[in-house]
Amino acid sequence: MDIPLFVPIRIGASFLSLRLFRTPSGTRTAVAFSSSARLAEVLGTEQPWTRISEAGLRGLLQDLGIAGVVVDPTAAMVAPVQRVA
Repeated sequence: MDIPLFVPIRIGASFLSLRLFRTPSGTRTAVAFSSSARLAEVLGTEQPWTRISEAGLRGLLQDLGIAGVVVDPTAAMVAPVQRVA
């Protein structure tokens, strides 16, 4: 059974997008949490999120060339990917 994960998102004027991060080594990755409470502990209560299956998340990441998903990271484990203007 594929357990739903809680993933951080960005909300734009007419879209939602997955929020990506970097590992301490600099690799782009997605993060996911086993509960909304864990997500809030690491990213804050104002961070928007959505629920998605692991398979669904990996499907989204495949098109971006990202293979990694860090589940229940601590704040020290990941850093936001900087937006490019």
